[in-house]
Amino acid sequence: MHAQGDLDDELVNVEFHEIQQTISLEQEYEKNSWGELWSTPGNRHRLIILVSIGFFSQWSGNGIVSYYLPIVLALIGIKDNNTQLQINGYLSIVQLVSAVCVCFFVDKVGRRPLFVTSCIGMLLTFVSTTIPLARYAESPNSAAANAVIVFIFLYYIFYNMGFCGLLVSYSTEILPYRIRAKGLTVMFFCVDLSLWFNQYVNPIALADIGWKYYLVYVVWIAFELLVVWKYYIETKNTPLEEIVRFFDGDAAIVGGHAATAKARHLAGGLGDEEPGTPPEKNAADPAGAAAKEA
Repeated sequence: MHAQGDLDDELVNVEFHEIQQTISLEQEYEKNSWGELWSTPGNRHRLIILVSIGFFSQWSGNGIVSYYLPIVLALIGIKDNNTQLQINGYLSIVQLVSAVCVCFFVDKVGRRPLFVTSCIGMLLTFVSTTIPLARYAESPNSAAANAVIVFIFLYYIFYNMGFCGLLVSYSTEILPYRIRAKGLTVMFFCVDLSLWFNQYVNPIALADIGWKYYLVYVVWIAFELLVVWKYYIETKNTPLEEIVRFFDGDAAIVGGHAATAKARHLAGGLGDEEPGTPPEKNAADPAGAAAKEA
């Protein structure tokens, strides 16, 4: 892609050696214990993000509609199966379109702004859903019922901004290679726990307290917003090798830094990274330069 098929291109070989060197150095620490996930301040920061994003992805109120839409619609007097099916079909289309569209803005807008906007939007729409639910419970009317449906659709647009496509991609990029598998295991374990809760607790709560169960999620989404605001970092336009600096400082960068700078110089036609150093030496030994830099 970078050299139009030329396997001997200097830029391509610099990038290739950069990848080799980064993986090689990180594999030296591959045999690590689970305790490494919380052994340093940087890893504890990562763990907070992984645990929270796992729970937030399923505990943001989406589990109520995803699994129990007929029960929610029954709260506003919509009990006809065909009508429920139509609403569910339209909602699925809106979710698909919004989720796909957001993918094109991740690298332009950034991860943190999408997460924060998602939480704010979910909080506002959930509050806006709860109010007409309560009004309909007191005095059934079509205006309140229609408002609930509209805000359910808006809610999912905001949900898809943060917790649909970014669940796995963001979790992966904040984890260095040596703890990536364990970190993702923790994240998916939290997803499974929250799914278990949704399956066995949500229907009981909806049946017992009805619309008041929405108040629980209003408080919870407000908590989500605080966690996202405090702990979620921005990784836009940052190479994977250098994301570690946001958690562990500049000294934690393992390889890649010097070679990336060299590749940028080569791509821009700016000559050698180090004055007086032959180009072939820098290209042949980017790993050594990167190791020296690290």
